[in-house]
Amino acid sequence: MSHLRKLLEKYYNAPEIYQAGRYWKTYEQQIIQEIESADINQLRSGDYPIFGTFGFTESVYNYHPKMPIHQKVARKIIRKLFVTNRAILPYSLKLEDIREMAYNYCVINGELANFKSISEIETSTFGNPADLFEINGKKYTMQFLNFYIRLCFAQKHMKLQGNETIVELGSGSGFQTAVMKKVFPDLTILCFDLPHPLFLCEHYLSESLGEGNIVKSTKTIDWTNLSGLEKGKVTMLGNWQFPLLENLKFDIFWNAASFGEMEPHIVKNYLSFVTNSCKHIYLLQARKGKESTQSSGVVTPITFDDYNKMLNMFSLIKETDAHEAHRKMSQSGGYFQAVWSRK
Repeated sequence: MSHLRKLLEKYYNAPEIYQAGRYWKTYEQQIIQEIESADINQLRSGDYPIFGTFGFTESVYNYHPKMPIHQKVARKIIRKLFVTNRAILPYSLKLEDIREMAYNYCVINGELANFKSISEIETSTFGNPADLFEINGKKYTMQFLNFYIRLCFAQKHMKLQGNETIVELGSGSGFQTAVMKKVFPDLTILCFDLPHPLFLCEHYLSESLGEGNIVKSTKTIDWTNLSGLEKGKVTMLGNWQFPLLENLKFDIFWNAASFGEMEPHIVKNYLSFVTNSCKHIYLLQARKGKESTQSSGVVTPITFDDYNKMLNMFSLIKETDAHEAHRKMSQSGGYFQAVWSRK
């Protein structure tokens, strides 16, 4: 935990624009306290719901919810007397059916994207994922399939060759980075995030991809430039180190579901280090912005139109409602995903 404290010290001493806004401050101290007492080997077990705020969500549908015995008996009697179609889910679906449909959706999208099939890769079991299941001898979670689908969408419009440099801000759990590296092992990826997600993400990626593929924040914490960047590896960096990108030319900037948790002027600052340096931009965000009240959430929601205006040096190649492997992302008024390319 001493390294987490060093990351936090660097973060708190950074300029204010790199500090978490009102949305994240609600969770900040609670997350830090939870990390200090957590069993990292149970990271994905569901034992730490607060970690779901930055992606460690592996929830499982409970077909038989916990309820008092008298309620269970009453439910059985009612069904026997009055319910002729006793299927719990629509169209007589079982959990296995949904998982198989999601998997097959990934297979089809992988073929359309013309890259490595979902059938050739699998998730890591590190962190004891609660949603783990197996298809054709490979291990998956629904989250793993969801992040594969995002990459399929991006690939259709970016045509990655596999040796690109990608900058991801708000890497969260690291699930997207893990999927990218399993599909394209030679990618160079820079992961930027707040100190607490970064700390856990680094643990997960080290186990998922192997420590030899990760340049840890213990090494990068005092970097003043990117001259030590190693091709083909995943490099972990604090969000306050984002200005190091100023002189780096890279291929893709990636941000999913974290810009919406920031105020517009903070997003604009991050993009100022991106728009002159990269070829493509991928965003997945709440279309109408994240929740906002007088006392909680973001102060000013940022919308799709705001992103499009900030990226006026780029052409919008494709924009659509965001879908996961098994459903449309409909929370908070709906999510979009989009790709922009330099004009």
